[in-house]
Amino acid sequence: MPELPEVEIVRRNISELLLSGNSIKSWTFNRADLRFPIPKKQLSRLIGQKISQVQRRAKYLLFHVEEQVILSHLGMTGQWRAEEDQTWIAQKHDHVVLSLSSGKSLVFHDPRRFGFIEVLPAEMLTSRFSALGPEPLDKDMDPGRLTDTFLQLKSPVKTALMNQRYLVGVGNIYAAEALFRAGIHPLKKCSQIKPADYALLWREVRLILEEAIKSGGSSIENYRNTYSQSGQYQERLQVYGRTGEPCVKCHSLIINTFLAGRNTFWCPSCQKKKLDNRKKI
Repeated sequence: MPELPEVEIVRRNISELLLSGNSIKSWTFNRADLRFPIPKKQLSRLIGQKISQVQRRAKYLLFHVEEQVILSHLGMTGQWRAEEDQTWIAQKHDHVVLSLSSGKSLVFHDPRRFGFIEVLPAEMLTSRFSALGPEPLDKDMDPGRLTDTFLQLKSPVKTALMNQRYLVGVGNIYAAEALFRAGIHPLKKCSQIKPADYALLWREVRLILEEAIKSGGSSIENYRNTYSQSGQYQERLQVYGRTGEPCVKCHSLIINTFLAGRNTFWCPSCQKKKLDNRKKI
């Protein structure tokens, strides 16, 4: 599933594309639904209007069109692909086509159809995302407040790190990598982790997400950017997907288990599951 870096890269790609012409010329719908029914009538009413900007919130793309917002989620395998009008050949699973005044098109391609598109008034954005946590790359993100939240939790830290209510955009890949670089065992309870270790974790989360964006994201399976290019960050992964391979730091073999239905990778030497030192009575 595309995580924050991959969605941010798509946002930047689309923003660049819109510089040459940002009015909605037409829509083409090749199916009635994705994860949810496609709002064809609402989208068609936006023909002729300009897309003023494309933002990202968590793993969502927000196309601002006057007083409306087109909300898009890529799901597991979704992609907004750039094409030149009249020169491209449709592919299987090209479900929605947004044609622009510039003569270019954005094609929503999604083999597994877990992505979706919806339209809502701009004033509803705050309430729509009220349950989401802070953005890890925002300058005003408060690490101390985030630490206080996590210290109240009894769940494994990796589960909490991937919970969008506490912190958005961090999925399985980058949670595993950040925990490794911070030296924190993924199964350790949130309440048992030292504040100093959390400070290091938030730093590593930010650094890893920034590095992944610069590397074009991670193309583990289907991910491609708007120009159909693969990312390169998967070549730098240190624990994710490396079961049985030697740790890049200590050469212990990387192990994994299932946690909340997801593969969870760690180094048993660099990420030991030990409790904080407590005062002995």
